This record gives sequence, C-alpha cells and structure tokens, in this order.
Amino acid sequence: MPASLDDLTGPAEGSLRLPDTVYWGPDPVVDLAHWDDVAKAYEATLREGTLADVQALVSPAVLRRWWSRLFLPVRIRRAWESRFPELVS
Repeated sequence: MPASLDDLTGPAEGSLRLPDTVYWGPDPVVDLAHWDDVAKAYEATLREGTLADVQALVSPAVLRRWWSRLFLPVRIRRAWESRFPELVS
C-alpha cells in the first residue's frame, strides 16, 4: 500500500492493460470509462498487485470516485480506509 494517494500514478481515463501477475483472466485490457472495467482492474490490482503495480495502475481520482463500489476483502478495505480516511464517504 502506498504511503500517500499522491504516489498513485495510474491513468484516470483511456485504456489500461493489466499485467498477468495481477489479472490472468481473458481480456486484460480495460476501458476506464466503464464501471465494470474499473471494478475488474481495481479489484484485481488491490488484491493481487505489488506496491509497484498499485502505484502504476491505480489513479487517485478513479479510486476516490469508485471506492465505495469496489468489492474487496474486508482486510484490504479496512487497511486502505485506515490509512486513507478520505476514501470513506
């Protein structure tokens, strides 16, 4: 988990290709304009990604916008919300 949301440098729009280490399902390219694609990308990255993956793939703006709708394990959600209370709306 990054020290700050400012450490997240992922794209906020356009398409994103998920690495095999994060997402090994079909169609690893996601369109950040579509909720289903954002969910697939962010849920996989936050569950399976390394710190470097999270920093490169996750956008702070997109994360803030969709945080409450992401389906994440309780331990991951609690850890992120503990470090970044601004995610809780």
